[in-house]
Amino acid sequence: MKVVLVEILSEKKRLSQEYTVLCILEYLCFNSRNMPISKYHIITKVPGIRHQRPDRISYMMDTWETNGFVESIKTRNATFYKITNKGIEEYSQWIKKFLDFARMIGGKPLDTDN
Repeated sequence: MKVVLVEILSEKKRLSQEYTVLCILEYLCFNSRNMPISKYHIITKVPGIRHQRPDRISYMMDTWETNGFVESIKTRNATFYKITNKGIEEYSQWIKKFLDFARMIGGKPLDTDN
């Protein structure tokens, strides 16, 4: 599936926490419906967040899980995340619109195949 992702301020090394967390949910919406995704996968594959500290990503994922937007699957070696129906509904209702707007006003699109 082709997803267009944009890095709002390419000169910044780190994006806002709000933008980052919404990008992660978007990525999960398109990529974790059938197969859970690890935090390492999120950090290395979601464009624009490679400069985020892993503890911030963990905090974001815990927050999403607490609110019912993702579910975690813990294994001996890693924790994997999968989006829930509630997460998909939130993305469809307002997150997609917000990200589209933020990308339109602030950056150049990066085409990635995901």
